[in-house]
Amino acid sequence: MTILGIETSGPTASVALLRDGAVVGERSFAAHMILNQRLAVEVRELTGSPAAEAGLDAIAVGIGPGSFTGVRMGVALAKALAHALELPLVGVSAPEAIAAGLGAATGASVCVLQRARADEVYATALEVGEDGLPVERAETVVLCLPTALRAAAEALGRAPDVVCGDAAAHFADDIAGAFPDAALAGGEHALARASLAARVAEGRIAAADPDAAFALTPRYVRLSQAEREFGVDLGLRGSGHA
Repeated sequence: MTILGIETSGPTASVALLRDGAVVGERSFAAHMILNQRLAVEVRELTGSPAAEAGLDAIAVGIGPGSFTGVRMGVALAKALAHALELPLVGVSAPEAIAAGLGAATGASVCVLQRARADEVYATALEVGEDGLPVERAETVVLCLPTALRAAAEALGRAPDVVCGDAAAHFADDIAGAFPDAALAGGEHALARASLAARVAEGRIAAADPDAAFALTPRYVRLSQAEREFGVDLGLRGSGHA
């Protein structure tokens, strides 16, 4: 099985090919201001041919949280390709992808902390299932760090075994004070990557929503700028997403 992974929620976007469980190619590139120019081109260069000729069996796409514009672009391209090629489409959250890269043991509890604005973080509590894939135990929340750490512990029913994400190193001292026994993952586990999204999706293809090419929506945890500044309801936070 060959899966195309697309991840555009962070400042560095990536596309990857996973074939029979092995990463056969991954390209990372700066996303800020040029994602609309680069994303489709990067997919073409990764596959070495038009997507229709690449022998794809499924598509995985990062749904956030993260950059509003970045996530929208990634999801839009993935939906268009899935519809045109009649392929299964699986949305994978950024915390799921980040946690999947840890290779943690079954039953391990994970808190993924992603930097948001000001002193807030996106916090997601996950647990590694028997299949080795992380399962979210509660919706992602965006809170100040102390409250976020308490929310994660409450969702897990205990302190996490591992804390990771791009906010983990930034708040290392505070995290150590709250969870002295938790391991703090290194910088290689700071951001979601397309190859990790594809790995998570590989285990979910059988349960993929057949209507995802039309129904998949990004995960927006906080209001967009237009909603914050003008009180406009853009309907961006779809049902079933945090």
